[in-house]
Amino acid sequence: MTTLVKLPRFLLIKQFIESQINSGNWLVGARVPSENELAIRFSVSRMTARRALKELDDEGLLTRSPGLGSFVAKPKPAAPQINLPDVIEAAQAAGSYSCQTLEISAVHADGDTADLMKVDVGDNLYKGMFIHLVEGIPIQFQEIYVNPKMAPAFLKQNYEKLVPHPYLDWISSPSQTELKITAIMATASQKRKLLLTGEEEGVCMQLNTRKWCIDAVLSISVAINPAERYSLSSDI
Repeated sequence: MTTLVKLPRFLLIKQFIESQINSGNWLVGARVPSENELAIRFSVSRMTARRALKELDDEGLLTRSPGLGSFVAKPKPAAPQINLPDVIEAAQAAGSYSCQTLEISAVHADGDTADLMKVDVGDNLYKGMFIHLVEGIPIQFQEIYVNPKMAPAFLKQNYEKLVPHPYLDWISSPSQTELKITAIMATASQKRKLLLTGEEEGVCMQLNTRKWCIDAVLSISVAINPAERYSLSSDI
């Protein structure tokens, strides 16, 4: 005999809101239904709807503004941290951060990328290429590949407001992050993207990052950072 267990109504509301965010239907900053709207939709009391919204606010998925309502929260970076997200967060607060999206598209994995992503050659992936700037000065060129099964709304985000890695941490909660740091000389193409001139300004730090969710790879990223414009620390 099978016994069906009914979920508490506030959990059903939470699951509904989480599914709308994870699917990309509700983007960062979007207003979510009010307590009254949720109460009517799910045939519950306003107290039950309020509990669902409060728990999502406590968990960081929503932010609540008295008199205005609840909104999809900006993702927060997860540990371990390097100080680039902190630099960007401070620059965003001061209004001095900007991001140029060079490419964001669906692609098929080639041999090397498939090996790093632990997928088959030809499998679908999402690709993004970005220039991160502070006060109009490029501080990082980033190329990232993402498993679309784990972040289906990656292509829909507005990366003028978001930073890709904190968004992925927020949406998928990686269980492990691999980080490799090397010193390199920027290629001619990378120097053009980062507005570097002269031999000395070609010295860069390269950050190779791979994020895992249990036994599957969420993303791989290569970030090129001009040494004179960037410092690195870790709280691992």
